[in-house]
Amino acid sequence: MIRKAINTNEDVLMLQKLAKKTFYDTFAYENSEEDMKEYLETAYDFDVLKSEIECETSDYYFYLDGNDAVGFVKVNWADSQTEPDYPDALEIQRIYSLKEYHGHGIGAALMEHAISVARKLKCPMMWLGVEEQNKRAYRFYTKYGFKKVGTHVFMLGEDEQHDSVLVKNLED
Repeated sequence: MIRKAINTNEDVLMLQKLAKKTFYDTFAYENSEEDMKEYLETAYDFDVLKSEIECETSDYYFYLDGNDAVGFVKVNWADSQTEPDYPDALEIQRIYSLKEYHGHGIGAALMEHAISVARKLKCPMMWLGVEEQNKRAYRFYTKYGFKKVGTHVFMLGEDEQHDSVLVKNLED
């Protein structure tokens, strides 16, 4: 089941725990412990997540297995997007699931949900950034029709990294 995160301490804490674990499990192997620690403490700070959940132009959605959140997606539109290049688009800023749930259709369900949000908002396109070495994620996104249009910088702690920017046209 997918449900929207709401502004309660319980949801913020659930999101914080899930976000830190999934990000760490995905990227710790290729980044320094210091950079990972700084990023996790900054990006997934309780107050930061609380303000993101409160924001009127971004939403978090949980994928629940019973009462347990095992995946999530964050979408941004309008001025909440992390890049100004696609003002009418919907950005998928984050989409993750616990490693033990990979291959169970959670990513697909979250992606389909994000696409439905974009369509409800009448966005003509969607975009996202994907770490260039994350081949598994890149294959997943291209399966949904995302195409590479460029790159952008992603700061992980003190490390400047380059993500591929992928775009999906929703008007086809």
